[in-house]
Amino acid sequence: MNAYPHYPGRRILSLNGNWQFRFTEGVPLEKADDPGFRADSLMTVPGAFDAMPEWFGKRGTGLYRTVFTLAAPCRRALLKLDGVGLRGRFRLDGREIGFTSLPYSAVEFEAGPLAAGRHELTAAVDNCFDSEAMKLFLPYYDFYGFGGFYRGAELHLLDGNYALDRVQVRTADCRNGEVELRFLFSGDVPEHLDCRIAFDTSRAPVERQLAIVHNRAGLRLAVPAFEMWSPERPALHTVTVSAGTERIVERFGIREISTDGNRLLLNGKPLFLKGVNRHEFHPEFGPAVPPQLMLEDLQNLRRMNCNFVRGSHYPQDRRFLDLCDETGLLVWEESLGWGNTAEQMADPEFIRLQELQTRLMVRCSVNHPAVILWGFLNEFDSASPQGYALCARLAEAIREEDGSRPVTFACNHVDADICAGLADVIAFNTYPGWIDAENDGDPLERIKPACDEIIRRFRSLHPNKPLMVSEMGTCGIYGAHDSAAAQWSEEFQAEYLETVIRAIFARPELCGFTVWQYHDTRSYLRSGANIRCKPLACNFAGLYDGFRHPKLAAGVVGRLFAGK
Repeated sequence: MNAYPHYPGRRILSLNGNWQFRFTEGVPLEKADDPGFRADSLMTVPGAFDAMPEWFGKRGTGLYRTVFTLAAPCRRALLKLDGVGLRGRFRLDGREIGFTSLPYSAVEFEAGPLAAGRHELTAAVDNCFDSEAMKLFLPYYDFYGFGGFYRGAELHLLDGNYALDRVQVRTADCRNGEVELRFLFSGDVPEHLDCRIAFDTSRAPVERQLAIVHNRAGLRLAVPAFEMWSPERPALHTVTVSAGTERIVERFGIREISTDGNRLLLNGKPLFLKGVNRHEFHPEFGPAVPPQLMLEDLQNLRRMNCNFVRGSHYPQDRRFLDLCDETGLLVWEESLGWGNTAEQMADPEFIRLQELQTRLMVRCSVNHPAVILWGFLNEFDSASPQGYALCARLAEAIREEDGSRPVTFACNHVDADICAGLADVIAFNTYPGWIDAENDGDPLERIKPACDEIIRRFRSLHPNKPLMVSEMGTCGIYGAHDSAAAQWSEEFQAEYLETVIRAIFARPELCGFTVWQYHDTRSYLRSGANIRCKPLACNFAGLYDGFRHPKLAAGVVGRLFAGK
């Protein structure tokens, strides 16, 4: 998968490639039968099966099979998946080793000891919507719920009694390059363990003995000859840790993100975020986006003078986050959620899964210096007691996992919200003149008054917190032109966003703005909330179309962002 962390001492088997495949339409994975695979029926990993012509737009269960051979046995195997959807069950040599109902989340499963020789791995992955089985991805979400392996898969073959799973690196003091190292182990770990620690700038490794409690240990060390990470100079460091038979390489950046009253600070300097909301989507690949397209997206964002991207609305591919680290593009990383109701947020299983996937997101992405904000539950019912309780729980969970970054969420209950005080940075979504109840008059004339009223309310309630606009935009169909700038034309979208940006940039108390959205995305097909607003089953609010052709609005955003 070519993303950090690296495990140079391990045997790692990539499972990416062609698997035998069979699709069972309309059947959830619990009821999918023995497939009797044909040798000529294939599906790629990574890949979304319902983005393929044969199964396009269908819901059911994809059944996968692959065979591999080990030259030598291993004491313990780990199946690592970087993201599947919507649910998956996995069997190795006929025995079940894992189940996940966390779309987009990186998960791993214990596969036990494996003998030398031939082995068979099978997977049942469904994209069915079921209120009891699938809690986190619901049919009305305004992005398509694909089925398949969204990202890569690996089998890690371990020979020791324990494993060094991660070394989390947090900036402790950016003035002298001190970092806090948190070591995460699994297996039968001794209470004390000698280790060697080397930074990329070290002349010689540092030797320390770790005191391990509940499979965790911590140290604080200074990185010699360090460089600060910033968008202008994204300097990256690595740390290599050797502990017994285990060896791991983690990459990190030394930088500090903080708040001061209504300002957002990066390395002590005021920061204004200019960016877009980005889905992991392409019309041909669905969410299984190849690395070249990720890099193309980053180049397009730089061309529009963006310094920020919000990963909407789920944990992002770690290869994309690696690219953001390397190019200096700042990131809002959030867990999966969209418009969740008070009833859903009172469901104990929904609450459990929300906390689990949010903690996994932080653990997976914590070493990326580009990630400066943690978020969750886009547009949930933040005016309800149930929303308040879950918001408080998720904010606390994030701060337990990582207290070095501000916590936020995108609020659209701007008139009645009771949760903004739980966030470190307040962010709101609003669509005046596009998604509102009024239809008379010029829609552009409603933009400034609506923004002013929302800002006034949040400022009066929370005067000492940074405030930003996390979503605002409108739809324009690529290639649709109209001399009167009729709605849905490229001209209307360009005029709308110019009005929006000028109104927002005129408010000095704001710390950022992210356009909805970077490119057009697939949405619900024939039913769902506001279905009449989704022609051709698409959200056409992109500055680019799904194939990354720029609309007129992309040029407007680039020109105005350049002046801020």
